[in-house]
Amino acid sequence: MLVRLEARGFRNLADLDLDLAPGSHLFLGPNGAGKSSILEAIYYLATSRSFRARQIADCVHHGAAGFSVVGEIEGATRLRLTAGFAEGKKFRSVNDKATSLADHLAVLPVVSWATGDAEILTGSPQLRRRLLDRGILGLRPTSLEALERFRRALMQKREILQRSDGPVGEELPSWNGVLAGAISDLAELRNQFFLRLRDQLAGVLSDLDLPLPPIEINYRPSPASALDGPEEIFRSLGRLADREIRRSGPLVGSQRDEIEISWGGREIRSVASAGERKVLGLAILAAHARVLHEAGRAPLVLLDDADAELATATLGAVWKTFAFAPQILTTSSRPQAWLTVPTDRVWGVEKGAVSPL
Repeated sequence: MLVRLEARGFRNLADLDLDLAPGSHLFLGPNGAGKSSILEAIYYLATSRSFRARQIADCVHHGAAGFSVVGEIEGATRLRLTAGFAEGKKFRSVNDKATSLADHLAVLPVVSWATGDAEILTGSPQLRRRLLDRGILGLRPTSLEALERFRRALMQKREILQRSDGPVGEELPSWNGVLAGAISDLAELRNQFFLRLRDQLAGVLSDLDLPLPPIEINYRPSPASALDGPEEIFRSLGRLADREIRRSGPLVGSQRDEIEISWGGREIRSVASAGERKVLGLAILAAHARVLHEAGRAPLVLLDDADAELATATLGAVWKTFAFAPQILTTSSRPQAWLTVPTDRVWGVEKGAVSPL
């Protein structure tokens, strides 16, 4: 649980020193006041990544040389978590000792919803693969090794297939063997998380008690044999070798995994409204958070503009699905939307400064 947050030089925030209790926190303010930046700073603290910026340098306050975010984390022991950016490089530490990314991720589990996450249902498959990978890292941060092993093997295979000379066909089988093992390990991790996610989503949708059609989600690994073990994957890759050589690139692999989502038996993008997609997206996030909670990794929940596109009654129903979370932070520019939705503490945000209301 995050009990104190300090931020310096981050986005449009003034120097921030914030004590946070358990329960739900609502940050209210006009657009551009810095509400999203507070959640982004927390997400960066927990993950060393931004949920908005592709370039971390974009998070640096105008005129500042860099930024730092510090959090006091209360758990079995009290830990000091630090993450920042200076001299063109990221830095991170636990109790002021530099640490690996996997060890850093283990300290403060987090799940988040931001504007870009609205595309998770209808956007590119990459967004849904990101959901799977956030899930496996949330459950087991050491899964980072499996992700990195797959990426290295895929990069090596791509380099071989893109060569204009040399015995590509002779080298390919050995790299397919390496890649088959990496695909097998990653597919198993993704599938384990997906099965838990699907079970929890059924419970969330039941708790919502909203007039939604039947919703189905399915994990489609690549190749289709990805869950059948390295040997079967290797045979699948071998059958594609000639085509991959002609195309100068890999045609299957975990970089093509997909989660298929149907809405009443139809593709969701063709039938669901923006509000309905928002409800389902938040339901999936609640299911993700419940998976971590059940595994003993209760996450901090961050919801940016949770009320956007939702009627008050719908917002209240969605909000209840996160009631299990020990700590939840959300933002809004519409105080009237929250008049009947219970929150433990309300904060005002104005020109990058935060004060209790």
